[in-house]
Amino acid sequence: MVEESVLETLKVKADFLTFKPRPFNMREFYDRTGHDIKDMLLSCYYRGDKCSAEDFKVIFTRYGKCYTFNSGQDGQPLRVTTKGGMGNGLELMLDIQQDEYLPVWGETDETSFEAGIKVQIHTQDEPPFIDQLGFGVAPGFQTFVSCQEQRLTYLPPPWGDCRSEPIDSDFFTTYSITACRIDCETRYLVENCNCRMVHMPGDAPYCTPEQYKECADPALDFLVERDNDYCVCETPCNMTRYGKELSFVKIPSKASAKYLAKKFNKTEQYIADNILVLDIYFEALNYETIEQKKAYELPGLLGDIGGQMGLFIGASILTVLELFDYLYEVIKYKLCRCRKQNQKRSNNNDRGAVLSLDNVQCHPPCENLRTPSTYPANILPHHPGQGNFEDFTC
Repeated sequence: MVEESVLETLKVKADFLTFKPRPFNMREFYDRTGHDIKDMLLSCYYRGDKCSAEDFKVIFTRYGKCYTFNSGQDGQPLRVTTKGGMGNGLELMLDIQQDEYLPVWGETDETSFEAGIKVQIHTQDEPPFIDQLGFGVAPGFQTFVSCQEQRLTYLPPPWGDCRSEPIDSDFFTTYSITACRIDCETRYLVENCNCRMVHMPGDAPYCTPEQYKECADPALDFLVERDNDYCVCETPCNMTRYGKELSFVKIPSKASAKYLAKKFNKTEQYIADNILVLDIYFEALNYETIEQKKAYELPGLLGDIGGQMGLFIGASILTVLELFDYLYEVIKYKLCRCRKQNQKRSNNNDRGAVLSLDNVQCHPPCENLRTPSTYPANILPHHPGQGNFEDFTC
């Protein structure tokens, strides 16, 4: 017989009205249901040395649970390479585990029909944006990715439209287009939905499945597709990206299918549908510089003007100086001439003020000053006598 106290305790435990469900955490759900790198990673080599799942760091993106190799976080040293070419980079063999894919019952914006993985190559300072910048790797193939580092330099205003100021963010320290975009999307969702997605930084609560469906996903899709004025992210003045060349070969070969099936305890069909090999390496240990320059600068303008003058009119810098000297002489002459005219006009005005007609008198002619002449005193030479001629005083 069971004691009554025990029965009472069982009744209390069985009363579901007092049962409080555990709060649903979307991040824990993604972490628990996502693919585990320990199960996916079949082999890993970097520069010929064996690596493991501990060399990968979990990072959440809009695709869910992803992994980053050589992140440099949590005190891990950065891995470097001293040679280019195949065998001097990262080589992975992965099982994509198609059997764990969710069945597709309908078609929505988030429905995925492909099988494989997505990869993005980026610097440690730049967060991944794999849903828009990643490239796909398919199962049943070995994919070779030959990389070359590219360093891009753009001009700031007024010649260009790049951004040289540090990012104004609580989540990122280095400015990049990806960091700016994630920061902007996070603020947009927090303002409109009062929550954030799993891949977004910050301390706001994670969106619940209902909030994902009703608010977060539609709002983010609207922001990406239509509201281009809310998130304006300029290109940084200095950025690093990696150019890629991809090539493929079919795996497994007929000679290796049985061996791989036996090694991993799988069927040959499973190997063909789920296994892929990824080789990522640098083509060479150099980098390409792409620099934006001003189309026309002041020294170039002056040089072109001088060159055109020398070509068409034979002019040089001495000619220009001679022109300035000529203008100086002309201006100097004009100023001196005007000054002399002003002085002469001033002297004439002074003389006219002193002279008077009061001293001019009419008197009889001076007989003692007249020279002997054959003409009468009252007749001018070569003129007929028409009247008396009056002599004025001298």
